[in-house]
Amino acid sequence: MFFTERELVNTLKNNYISICHWDTQKFNTNILEEVDLGFGVADLVISKLSPKRKNGSVSLTYFDVIVYRIIETEKEILFDTLKNVTKSNTTTINRSLKKLIQDSYIYKHDNLIRLNKTYKGVSLSNIAIEAKLKNWRRALAQAFRYKWFAEKSFVVLDSKHFKPALNNIGEFRKLNVGLAEISKGGQIVIHYRPQKEAPINPTMWILLNETLRQDVFRQKI
Repeated sequence: MFFTERELVNTLKNNYISICHWDTQKFNTNILEEVDLGFGVADLVISKLSPKRKNGSVSLTYFDVIVYRIIETEKEILFDTLKNVTKSNTTTINRSLKKLIQDSYIYKHDNLIRLNKTYKGVSLSNIAIEAKLKNWRRALAQAFRYKWFAEKSFVVLDSKHFKPALNNIGEFRKLNVGLAEISKGGQIVIHYRPQKEAPINPTMWILLNETLRQDVFRQKI
C-alpha cells in the first residue's frame, strides 16, 4: 500500500512501459510531470517522440497558438479581421505574428496573412495519467479532461484500494479512459486499455507539444 500519491507516481515513473502502446526500445519516450494546460494537472504525460522531431527557434505561448490556429483554419486572413476575432491590440498580435513568421508557419504581405506550413509536434502519441490512492470517481473525471490534449488517458490506482474502480469498469469504457492498478513493488495490471483518439482540442495539443519540445531539447544541452 502506498502512503502518498507522490510515492505512487514515483513508482509508476520507473515501471511505466506496460502502459505504452508503442515499443519503447524502438521509439524514444519522454515523461513530463505535473502538466498543467488549464484542464487540471496531469501527474504524468508519457510521450512517444517523433524520430523527425526538430527544435523551434521560438517557444509559442497560448495566445501565439490561438493566432496560429485562426490562420491555419482560414488559410489566409486580413490583419484587421484577425484583430477583430482575437479582440487584442495591434502590439500583442504583431508580437505573435513575428514569432510565427520566424519559424515559417506564416508569411505576411502588407495587411494579408497566409498560412505557410502546418504545425509539426515532437510527439507521435501522448498518454496522460491521473494517479490516485483510491478515489476513482475523482480520478476518472480528471483523466477525462486530459483527452483535450492527449491521445490516451489513464487512471492508475493503488492495488490495495482498487476493487471499487474495477466494479465500475463500465464507466471507464464509456468514457474511453484507461484503468490500471499498481502495487508498491511496481507491478502494473491493466484492466482496460483505451482506444487511441485524436485530442479533442488541437490548440491544447500544440501547447502540450511546445511544453514537450522545451523539455526534450533542454535535456540535450
